[in-house]
Amino acid sequence: MTTDPEIEYHLQELAAALDPASPAHALPEFCPTDRAILDIGCGIGQSLIVSGNDPGCLRVGIDVDRKSLDYGHRHYPQISHVVASAEALPFADGAFDLVMSRVALPYTDLRLSLPEIARVLAVKGRTWLSLHSFGMTWRHLKRSAGKGAWKDVLFRFYVIANGVGLHWFGTQLRFPSKHHCESFQTTARMRRSLDRLGLVDVVVKRDRHFICTARKRGSTRGVEGRSNQAPTEER
Repeated sequence: MTTDPEIEYHLQELAAALDPASPAHALPEFCPTDRAILDIGCGIGQSLIVSGNDPGCLRVGIDVDRKSLDYGHRHYPQISHVVASAEALPFADGAFDLVMSRVALPYTDLRLSLPEIARVLAVKGRTWLSLHSFGMTWRHLKRSAGKGAWKDVLFRFYVIANGVGLHWFGTQLRFPSKHHCESFQTTARMRRSLDRLGLVDVVVKRDRHFICTARKRGSTRGVEGRSNQAPTEER
């Protein structure tokens, strides 16, 4: 076992992914017809590890954390680990049958990341997104206030304001001292955003987890191309 707290977190997530009874277990349905899968914010690749062992399926995980990607690359070579951001995916149009993101999407600028997801999805491809609700953000704020963590309280107010702006106006702002956007999401905004991108069969489930799924509609102008070319920035 590693003593690095960030790697330990990802290993705990892997344990949850392998245990359907875990309260933290949340994964999409992996299909035998999935020939290329992308995980946005993959960590060490924990979600892709449980997606199967078919050597004919391309499994790609992206993250901005090189340390986690390097660990995943050393221990799980069946997965292609790529340094990239959700706002600028370095893949061809229509490259993936399934694009998933477990919790990472709330830390992105959805005005950029959602169109990128739609772009790299193959015709009839699926997306599975785990999101943050207002209630989760509010609970985090109250915990920080109870601990007297006033810097984080200030940041949580920013997250709430960003979520409100996203819901009503589709806008997001970056926090001055952070390198990412963070917001909470709403069912209505996700439905509107995905609909505008041409995604259909949008389903939102809000119980233990806030999950949004959708599918890319079929093209009337022929099937879009899909590239199984190996990533060029693999770690």
